[in-house]
Amino acid sequence: MKIYLYRGGRESGPLNMAKDEYLMEASRAGGIHLRLYDWCCPTVTVGFSQPVSRALDLDYMEREGIPFVRRITGGKAVLHHNEITYAVASREPLFFSNPSPYYPYLLVSEALSLFLEGLGLEVKLANNKYGEFSRQEVACFSFPGRWEIKVRGRKLVSGAMKKKKEVFLIHGTIPINYIREKIARATRTPLSLLKESFYSLSEVLDKVPPREEMVERIAEAFRRKFRAKIVEKGFDTYALKPLVEKYSSREWNFRRP
Repeated sequence: MKIYLYRGGRESGPLNMAKDEYLMEASRAGGIHLRLYDWCCPTVTVGFSQPVSRALDLDYMEREGIPFVRRITGGKAVLHHNEITYAVASREPLFFSNPSPYYPYLLVSEALSLFLEGLGLEVKLANNKYGEFSRQEVACFSFPGRWEIKVRGRKLVSGAMKKKKEVFLIHGTIPINYIREKIARATRTPLSLLKESFYSLSEVLDKVPPREEMVERIAEAFRRKFRAKIVEKGFDTYALKPLVEKYSSREWNFRRP
């Protein structure tokens, strides 16, 4: 098996989401497609079914110059900044060898756990039901979802998934140093909740490795987990163009759930 590795720069919200959807379509050709990337500026992504007016404080975000973009995946709002963002897409049978709809989450989280354990962290995977938080318009990091990674009892890694005709896309964030006040204001989430619900790497490590080193470690963790060969991959800019237009449009970003 091959892991196709896409290295990302610091991109805008529409371009990042376009590349992630591209990843899902590219994965129909086989293999595991892994993208590790960053953002050009603090940017909010909202889940596919979230109503923007309830999920976000748009007046605050406009004052602060924080853009937003709607994801193709579900889940809650995330303010992306000071993080490593990952995206994984595949149609490989191993991800569908268990009838649980969460099984791809489990395998991806196990790979990410290898990375975090390599940093000296003791991790656990959440196996709880979503509960009442799933029905509220709060930030993604307010509670751990099924098979998301916890450290010291708090969420450390987020994820959201889309399945489409026997392929899946999971993307999420590994926070390095989040500013909780910005997340709380942008996503209308009580600051007191965010102070108790998650950690960033800077809060659980004595020293955070350089970003480039962590990207290499994540790729190596996926190689070990899936016993695969890593092949560097790029994007077809022509195929990306209509996707960027989609994620840049008001029609998409303000769509009614």
